[in-house]
Amino acid sequence: MFDDYVYKNIETRVRFKFIQRRDEPLYPWEIASFLKGFNTVYYKFELLNSICSALNHGVAAEDIIIFDHSLPLYERYAEMNLISEAYAAKLFYPIGLPVALVPSEWSSNYRYLYLAFKSVNSLLKIRRVQPLRLEAVVGLYESLGVEGVELVRSRLIDLALDQAEKSYRIAVEKGKKKKELKRGDVERALVEADKFRRQSDKDLLQLSGLTDDERLELLTSNARDERRLANFLTSFFDKFDATVRPLVCARVGHGKLRVLGRSLVNKQERTGLELKEIKKNSPLGALFEAGVTAYQAFQQEKRAKELHEIDKKIKAKEIELLDAKIHGEKIKNFELEMQAADCYLKIARESDLTALKGLPPSFVQTQIVKAYGIEMSNAAGVLNKQDLRMDYGSIQTIDLNV
Repeated sequence: MFDDYVYKNIETRVRFKFIQRRDEPLYPWEIASFLKGFNTVYYKFELLNSICSALNHGVAAEDIIIFDHSLPLYERYAEMNLISEAYAAKLFYPIGLPVALVPSEWSSNYRYLYLAFKSVNSLLKIRRVQPLRLEAVVGLYESLGVEGVELVRSRLIDLALDQAEKSYRIAVEKGKKKKELKRGDVERALVEADKFRRQSDKDLLQLSGLTDDERLELLTSNARDERRLANFLTSFFDKFDATVRPLVCARVGHGKLRVLGRSLVNKQERTGLELKEIKKNSPLGALFEAGVTAYQAFQQEKRAKELHEIDKKIKAKEIELLDAKIHGEKIKNFELEMQAADCYLKIARESDLTALKGLPPSFVQTQIVKAYGIEMSNAAGVLNKQDLRMDYGSIQTIDLNV
């Protein structure tokens, strides 16, 4: 049963420090903004690595989903690891609607269930009837795979009518007037959810006959229907990019969901990001400890390639050390940077940092490459916004087995 942490390096921690290029005071909200931004970038790299590992080890793209709202910041989800799909349907309902990496009948039906349940409960609230409890979602989800979406829809309507009937009887017993809820009322409440289901069924049928090249062509089309299909196809990464703390899960068989990148919500995992120290004076410095994904968050992969190219030129005496430049700056602490680059290359071979390279060319792979690029840009933006740079002399690797 797939577990993304089997493919992560959980035996090594990295300690590193960012410092200001210039000694300028920062407001507390600026420091908080930096910490939030860097944590988001770090976590998203963790998730992208996990997604690639899942795809490399037999999980179908159709079985990887994201929810379209962030995990609540101060909620604890210690049980978020391997959980039953039905229980997850209840647990994740407040977080948002599910969106699959590649749209499928399962993900569309799952989303429909949430939309329909929300619509029915909204109607019950308007009619001053106690809404259905979230426990009902468990049974409805279990029925999806057995009875199909149409029967689940009918069962949901029956649950709503039963709930309304109880409320009506209590009102009558108390001598109060209360309007009865009819099946037609619930049917009308489901109009938007039903519209989504019909459209998604049509879209899935159209997409099923397209090759990867044809799917890529949709992204540049100006035709209305093709733009809608393109949005349907890319919705996963649209949510991934827009969400600060995305919840991503994978179906791993036997009715189970695996929460990917669980270090965000489970502090027992040893790959999470920790702020160890922050000094606000002369100049500001922030000391972190994290899993090896930190190398991606401060762009060490890209840096390693650049450094080794420059090192070759220096050794070939094509350029002088004092004149060599990286990103327009003169090389400083070149040997320290080279050590960090060499350390990254070694660690990358023992972790999921290079899982992307195992994916064959495809529409999904193209979208994942794009997502990595966005996060690299975001990482640079987080540091540049506060005029911070990596203190390469501070980088330490910690072997947790020692």
